[in-house]
Amino acid sequence: MANRNLSEYMDIVCKMVRGVFYRPRFSQCGKLLRVGRGVRVLKKAGTIAIGDKVQLHRQVKLSSWGAEGTAKLAIGSGTAIGDRTEIHCGGQVEIGRDCNISWDCCIMDRDYHKLGGDTELIRPVKIGDRCWIGCNSIILKGVTLGEGAVVAAGSVVTKDVPARTLVGGNPARVLRENIEWKA
Repeated sequence: MANRNLSEYMDIVCKMVRGVFYRPRFSQCGKLLRVGRGVRVLKKAGTIAIGDKVQLHRQVKLSSWGAEGTAKLAIGSGTAIGDRTEIHCGGQVEIGRDCNISWDCCIMDRDYHKLGGDTELIRPVKIGDRCWIGCNSIILKGVTLGEGAVVAAGSVVTKDVPARTLVGGNPARVLRENIEWKA
């Protein structure tokens, strides 16, 4: 039991030390950033702002790839982002405080292609405070999740979700309203 506690302690220390080395990659970074192995940060003509006590688990990908400094990715304090989750920002992606984003999720404000036009269509994504996004979920461009919203595992969210609402499915639909959850 003592060895397990020591190994858990060492894992936390390693994540915090790794976070110190990742700080220069962000435009703004709060205190106590915890970074897992294999985290990728791609930034071109964009900014990435990270709040206090943010956790980026293994192989998370953060991409702020815009034109002429237009891409703005912001992650609020106390937010945890699970293994292999990808966040793609071409314009604006804002994630609130104390959110839980599970593993293998994809959040993007763009499609990475031009369909019937000269320019790529980019619409901002806003995730409110205390939202919970289940594993393997996709949040598409132009979506706003209200405060305390919950997205069930495997959902594809194409439309706005009201505050304190549980959605699920493909495409996501309202399953329950006026919910409460505790982190």
